[in-house]
Amino acid sequence: MKENLLTLPKRARFSHVLKNKDFLFLWLDQLMSQLADRFLLYVLLIIAYGATKSNLGASLPLLAFGGSAVLFGPTAGVFVDRWNKKLVMIIANILRGALIFLTIPFISQNLAVVFVLSFIIFSVSQFFAPAETSSIPMLVEKRDLIAANSLFMMTLMVASIIGIGTAAPLTNFFGIRPVLMISALLHLTSTLATFMLSLKHKEKRVKVSLANLFKELLMGLEFIRRKPLIRFALAKMFFATSVLATICLLAVSFSEKILRIGASNFGYLIFSAGTGMALGGMLVGRFGHRFKKDSLAHVGFLLAGTALLLLSGTQDVWLVLLTVFFLGMGNAFIVTPLQTILHEKVPKTIRGRVFGVQNMFINSAFTFPVVILGELADLIGLRTIMIALGAAVLISGALDTLLSFFRKT
Repeated sequence: MKENLLTLPKRARFSHVLKNKDFLFLWLDQLMSQLADRFLLYVLLIIAYGATKSNLGASLPLLAFGGSAVLFGPTAGVFVDRWNKKLVMIIANILRGALIFLTIPFISQNLAVVFVLSFIIFSVSQFFAPAETSSIPMLVEKRDLIAANSLFMMTLMVASIIGIGTAAPLTNFFGIRPVLMISALLHLTSTLATFMLSLKHKEKRVKVSLANLFKELLMGLEFIRRKPLIRFALAKMFFATSVLATICLLAVSFSEKILRIGASNFGYLIFSAGTGMALGGMLVGRFGHRFKKDSLAHVGFLLAGTALLLLSGTQDVWLVLLTVFFLGMGNAFIVTPLQTILHEKVPKTIRGRVFGVQNMFINSAFTFPVVILGELADLIGLRTIMIALGAAVLISGALDTLLSFFRKT
């Protein structure tokens, strides 16, 4: 698992991190799980938009995704701190695979049942996510964290590229049901990678009661409240994810109404954003150790804001793909260093709770901001929303950079 510090390279490398077999299995688990999630989310977005022909309707799957995080994210983190993380991930993968198989017969019969089952699937993911995230610092040395987080970020985006990018042609050629079957099989297969993990678990003897559960939850929230660095990192990640989630939602109608390439081809925009995030994650992993983590996040906000403003003013497909690429790269420059800060600063004993809250923040970014901005886009137009988002991101990055400069002086 962890190696002697004397044998570690002076700076983290992807090749070194992947030589850690336990981290490799965790990474493979993440890759397959993310692919499965993207296949499922693509199918749900297409179904919802096809049934409603509106941005608000297309937000229903994202509402289920984010709503489950708001309801169960923080509480799930409390249990993850108590339970065996490896076992949590195994059970979560099996349950998600089985529930997706259960969804297939209802696709053409009852969409309400489909979305209820999807909500349950996303709720199970609230236990998987903090278990996976809090396992990373247990498997790699501190100096490897930025490379490990960059790799996870790249994998998240590559999974979006492959998942959503290939879900479109797969759905066009074979239909929705085979894509859902692939999603279910990926979750079940990822269980094998989790089985191979050597993840130590120290049994915590805690009295099971509602009062204790509430007390432990408050401890996690109090830790976040008392640590400005943690608090601001979570807030910035929430903001960045809200913007990216809104653009992903608007990509459906943007593809149909502005680019005129058809709603089902919105996956190409996600493909481009994912490519940018993957390359951004690679650059942060390779050169991030040379810069302060907050400086990387400032660059990310400035780059993403500029890309959004450019995106709002064009309908040329190739230029749109280029600006979306830089939007994705900017997001990688924001999220990867902030996630590394959390891994470095959060004590092992409360990681599940803090990352449970983080998971709630990140996934709730897919809920209220997306629904509100999706409805506003229907009322005042896509371009207006994009200009507003671009200006907000750019101003945020500029102010953060200025404040950081004045703090130094």
